[in-house]
Amino acid sequence: MSDAPPDASNPRHPSCILRLASAVHRFRVPCINPSDALSFEKSFKTCSSSHQDTIAAMRQADVHRNAIKQAFASAKTSHAAISSSLQEYVPLINQILLSCSFQPEVARLDKPISFSWMSGVECNQTKKSKYFDSEALMFELVLSLQTYALCESNLGCNSSVSGEFGQALKKFTTATGIFQFLGQDLLPEWMAKSKQHAEMEKESLAETRVGVSVALTNLHMAMSQQMAIATMLVKPEVNYALLGKLCLGVAVELESFVSTMRSKSAVHMARMESSFLTFVTFQINIQRALSLYFLSRSLWNISEYGVAIAALSEATVAMRTRTTPTGRGLPEFEEKGPLQALSADVSDLRKHMQVLLSSWEKDNSLVYFDKVPPSVPSNKALASIQLQKTEEFKLEARDPLPFSIPGAKNVSISSPPPPSYEDSMNNGNQRDRSDSDLARELHEKLNTKSESC
Repeated sequence: MSDAPPDASNPRHPSCILRLASAVHRFRVPCINPSDALSFEKSFKTCSSSHQDTIAAMRQADVHRNAIKQAFASAKTSHAAISSSLQEYVPLINQILLSCSFQPEVARLDKPISFSWMSGVECNQTKKSKYFDSEALMFELVLSLQTYALCESNLGCNSSVSGEFGQALKKFTTATGIFQFLGQDLLPEWMAKSKQHAEMEKESLAETRVGVSVALTNLHMAMSQQMAIATMLVKPEVNYALLGKLCLGVAVELESFVSTMRSKSAVHMARMESSFLTFVTFQINIQRALSLYFLSRSLWNISEYGVAIAALSEATVAMRTRTTPTGRGLPEFEEKGPLQALSADVSDLRKHMQVLLSSWEKDNSLVYFDKVPPSVPSNKALASIQLQKTEEFKLEARDPLPFSIPGAKNVSISSPPPPSYEDSMNNGNQRDRSDSDLARELHEKLNTKSESC
């Protein structure tokens, strides 16, 4: 082993950089109202009674939904348990939704169905639990998918804290795929069919809005990229130029999150935790500062000493606390705010940058005599890299369940076989029926029997 002292002008990046670069936000997850006594088996008892497959599916939906409720009620919420139950429940609720959509003449309720959820994305500013109720099966499907995505996100946070950045990356890309499916496919289709939702923008949960899902896609793409950066930082040899481009890409994704929320869902952005939005602002500026820092390290390593000093000087400026709410720099650390956990790392990084800058300036004045520009020239600036890693999500395809009205004399309400899943998806006329129409029709038939029975 060499006894040579470490090179003061080319030290290993400090551990505080790893913690700052990989810091992510943990959301609360939406939860079902504990007093919700919904039962699919009881609600669809009559029209399911002649079909064992339908009865079995309804029972399974109840089993998994109750398991989700019990996991929420546990003293220590297990996101892994909720995620596992949701993976079983989501295909069932989607199957029930399709079954009702394509057999409206025989999909009749014995008991009303009403789904009651509390938001995980919005901030509950009162101590009283606030639940949103809906009779729409699509509402249940959307909230279940949002909960699944946020559970996977929280599991990614757990892995990140444990230093398992590869596992965290997998969880965040899974969440990204679900948010992307919601924002690009399921929610736009639902909103296009529902006139009520355009009118209920202010009252509806953030989880049901297209803009929120699109923004959360950007956010989780950034979080996934942070894990890729962390994976690189723990390696013995690092590519500083690549790290700088990736950090800049994270900042761009986070800025897209903010701009999307402002332009597409400002009402719901105002309901988010202010501390979360402050954290996003903090991360945008930290990632940009780290991008400049890594740029300076890469330039120094290829003997472009003057430009390296300019880049590091800009990084130190970016690390300062901003003097105005819209100014450049880091947001102010509140005494009991969420950023306090990172304050020591910020202080350490500032000290490291200042020591390194002083060392470089000394070496340049005594040895290299390279001209230091007032700022980084445009031809030396880094271009962002956005990996946009995602794991494609697809709803499991299951054929609609058969329904019928026992003893019906009218052929139109007897027991025609339901279409296959593929035929259902290709049947444009039935798909054009809105979920709000479906919910209304189901409840209009509540406790009624066929006139021709």
